[in-house]
Amino acid sequence: MLHNRIMGFEAKARSRLVVFGVSLALLILGGAVLQTSVFGKLTYIGAVPDIMLCIVTCVAYFNGRHHGAITGLAAGALIEAIASSGIVLLPLFYMLFGYIAGHYARAVQPKRFVPYLFYLMFALFLRAGLTVLYACLTYQSIHLLQILIHAVLPEMLATALAGICLYFPLMLFCRKVKA
Repeated sequence: MLHNRIMGFEAKARSRLVVFGVSLALLILGGAVLQTSVFGKLTYIGAVPDIMLCIVTCVAYFNGRHHGAITGLAAGALIEAIASSGIVLLPLFYMLFGYIAGHYARAVQPKRFVPYLFYLMFALFLRAGLTVLYACLTYQSIHLLQILIHAVLPEMLATALAGICLYFPLMLFCRKVKA
């Protein structure tokens, strides 16, 4: 009797893990489709928002470092597979950021909007550095001021707006899947 009860708990835990994994995969796939197709055509401020960065930040913030790292690795690999520029740094960047953000988010209790904004701003500055690194590796002669004005700042603004708009749906997703 006790053995059957323990096996039932293990099966329930495995099924919850599968549901979480499938839900997270669908969220990442939906974010990738939005980022590469829909927002790729609707560049309202001159840049495409980095939806994957918002997803990784929210998952790491609400579900912890391991989920953040796995989400970051999957999100970066998917974006690089869809729209690769030849330089593959996004999976590593998203994985490290997801792990670090999830690690430090453990101390933030309760999970609120204002601390999330600090995590998002930190992520935006790190992503801006990665964008500058991409530009340096892609082009031979770069003008830093021109890259900042025409690429980095619009991307930061678009991603910040997307991260603010996506906070509440992603928070509900993370809480629903975690429960």
